[in-house]
Amino acid sequence: MAEVNTKLEKLKQQIQAAAELDAGRITEDAEKRAKAMLDEESERIEKEQGAAMRSKLSRYESDERKRVSESKYAADRKVLLHRNALVNELFDDIRSELEQFAGSGSYKAHLERCAEAANKQQPLTGSVSVYCKKADIAAAEAAVRKYGVKVETDRNIKLGGLVFKYPEMGIFIDLTLDTAFENEREAFASRSEMQL
Repeated sequence: MAEVNTKLEKLKQQIQAAAELDAGRITEDAEKRAKAMLDEESERIEKEQGAAMRSKLSRYESDERKRVSESKYAADRKVLLHRNALVNELFDDIRSELEQFAGSGSYKAHLERCAEAANKQQPLTGSVSVYCKKADIAAAEAAVRKYGVKVETDRNIKLGGLVFKYPEMGIFIDLTLDTAFENEREAFASRSEMQL
């Protein structure tokens, strides 16, 4: 998980640096164009010295500020779309790694640790139901055999892990990779929102 956090931090830094560089270039270019145009317009106004020209300059400045603002918005949007594409790519890679983990030899031990963790939170008894994905039924049964609980499949579990339901107590313990993945994705989004 530390490797994922390191990847996430590195991605965040790269995205922020790229966003600042792109926004700076676009803003600098727009400001140069605006200054050049304003300088030309100012010289003309000085020659004519008329109230009508000052009014025109004011409208022109307003229009130019609007164009600069629109350019900045477009640049920010482009950076944000690029950032979202990178985040999606990162989480697609993480999903793929989780799928590989669920197919590895270490996964059975993970299911056993899930059962132990749930048992520590609330002792597993015969009335508890354990849910897993269809492909994990044998491994899940082996992981919870010593507790004497029944195992069923849950089509909502795609990546793996276990869900423990205590119907008599109204307790639900979700130790699925699916939930952990979604929680991490949401936490990443809330930690790394860019202020553009």
